[in-house]
Amino acid sequence: MAGEASIQLTGFVHKQPELRITNTGVPVLKMTVKVTGYNSRTQEKKDPSWYQVSVWRDAAEAVAESVKEGDRVIVVGSLEIGSYEKDGQKRYVPEVSAFSVGVIPPKPASSSKPESDGSPW
Repeated sequence: MAGEASIQLTGFVHKQPELRITNTGVPVLKMTVKVTGYNSRTQEKKDPSWYQVSVWRDAAEAVAESVKEGDRVIVVGSLEIGSYEKDGQKRYVPEVSAFSVGVIPPKPASSSKPESDGSPW
């Protein structure tokens, strides 16, 4: 892995991830993760960035069972810049080959403060 750019990102799964099997029988899960950050000086919301994420082999099957559209995830992996042509123009897209993917549970709904029974404990 020497020389590879690594990345850690936190975002939301845009569409339902797709698990496929390559021609050589290797499972791969593909998903798009939307990341929205904030400007550290002004605290203004930045435009979102979109990352194509691939998860391979046993990890692909495990992620397929636990991740769904709309989940907030943390992804760690190696970063590459892919390209494709559309309307005669070359376009670039960040692609992450994930080492690990974790689901971040949603915050619990705020509940009202429990009633006190007068006990200081």
